[in-house]
Amino acid sequence: MNQLICWLGKVARRVAALGMAVLCLCSSMAYAASYSKLEFGSSGSDVLKMQQALITLGFNPGGADGKYGRGTESAVRAFQASRKLVVDGIAGNLTLTALYAELEAQNQDSGSSAQQGSLSSGTLKYGDAGSKVTELQKALTKLGYNTNGIDGRFGAGTQRAVIAFQKDHKLTADGLAGSKTLELLYALANNAGSVPSASISTGLTRILRKGCTGSDVKAVQEKLRELGYYSGAIDGVYGSGSVAAAQAFQLRNGLQADGAVGQLTYQKLFSSSAKSAGADAPPSATPSPPSTANDPNTYVTLRPGDTGDAVRKLQKALADLKYTVGVDGSYGNITRDAVIAFQKQNSLTADGIAGALTQTILYSGNAKAANSTASPPTSPGNNGLPTVSGPSSSEVKLLHWYNVVKPSIRTGQDIIVYDPATSLQWTLRLYSLGHHADSEPKTLADTQAMFQAFGYQNTWTPKPVFVKLPSGVWTLASMHNVPHLTGSIKDNGFDGHLCVHFLRDMDECMQNDPDYGVTNQNVIRKKWKEMTGQVVE
Repeated sequence: MNQLICWLGKVARRVAALGMAVLCLCSSMAYAASYSKLEFGSSGSDVLKMQQALITLGFNPGGADGKYGRGTESAVRAFQASRKLVVDGIAGNLTLTALYAELEAQNQDSGSSAQQGSLSSGTLKYGDAGSKVTELQKALTKLGYNTNGIDGRFGAGTQRAVIAFQKDHKLTADGLAGSKTLELLYALANNAGSVPSASISTGLTRILRKGCTGSDVKAVQEKLRELGYYSGAIDGVYGSGSVAAAQAFQLRNGLQADGAVGQLTYQKLFSSSAKSAGADAPPSATPSPPSTANDPNTYVTLRPGDTGDAVRKLQKALADLKYTVGVDGSYGNITRDAVIAFQKQNSLTADGIAGALTQTILYSGNAKAANSTASPPTSPGNNGLPTVSGPSSSEVKLLHWYNVVKPSIRTGQDIIVYDPATSLQWTLRLYSLGHHADSEPKTLADTQAMFQAFGYQNTWTPKPVFVKLPSGVWTLASMHNVPHLTGSIKDNGFDGHLCVHFLRDMDECMQNDPDYGVTNQNVIRKKWKEMTGQVVE
């Protein structure tokens, strides 16, 4: 009976708090608080605060990063539906007032016990404080996760560290340190001993991704620098430079090039067989399976400013094909111009950067020499990925996103993407539908095919593609291949989702998506004109 009375009291306090908040909004009295509207695309401290409140109340936005993405929008919708508010995914004043009123009611229910970090459930969450939070922070810090200090207060830094730990160990990334998270965390921390150094290759206690910090990151940076892949600061912060260096190492050493350092990459990195940035042996002039001498994954992108044996090898191959270039191991303007000439002659993107595809064709034995009129080089093998004929231009339509495409598809369906520039094809699963189609590669093989089509790099530069809708109809679209925010498919080698854009009215796009959206619309219109001669306003 006492438990029932206690429970009823809690319910009454929450209802009263929520009711008062709503009444305040409806009355003519001055608001106690007025919140600015937050919606998809918003970012900053207000979004972070809202995400933290959602997590505390059990609505998972996919992490607290201060960015209002699809995960946050879904969490807001769930909160709105559960509280009988207008379900639009937009956090307006009414939604935020209700959210924070309930958070305050829960904090009052928790009382001093929450402040001591001794909740009856055993779960530690944002806002808790005390010795248990200190223990949590110490364990996270020992494993290299940055909590922004060990102060016994479960704040935003600790929450981010918990989410990072959960993602690295395939736990529900909700920022709540429950029994599963704590058991694994303390087991790893107790067995971690000293953090791996550059001379130890026994393995990692976590996966290193962008944003990770710690001595294990320093060890990886030092080894990548030793092998010639990394030139940044040895600061223990796994940033964009570390990701790019890891990707280059993975490409050269035949690993999945996702830029994250897991056990396989780590063991290869510290092994005696790790290939350095300039250690490729010249491939055979007529490579044949199963030889890997001409495998695109063995090449590291070379660009102006680079020096060394790999550049010298590139220059000699160009000179042998009668391109004007010196063989001095220094990638200067003359080498850049020679690469551009080679790329134009061999129907490649003429950017002056010797990427994996450029080098593969250069060393294939089938490359066109300067001023040659020979037939274009055959496909370099596509790293085992088959090319397909794809649809003819006459089969591809130009379908409007809002009028035709979006009403005909739904989240969870698959679409097929064909790249006319490389004849490669891959499948994407629809993740979320807004101004465009948020999607993710269905399998690891799809990620690899897409990665190759984009020249073995992650880039925001849109590529025009043909998309086969679930209805079987092909339409023109554009897309990038940069993983960002959240995704739902595990083990596809793609940590997040990407965006596929379809035709929209330019006036509408300039109003609602004036930067990147307009860029994609220009790409679509340019490709359509190339295909049909028609100009779309």
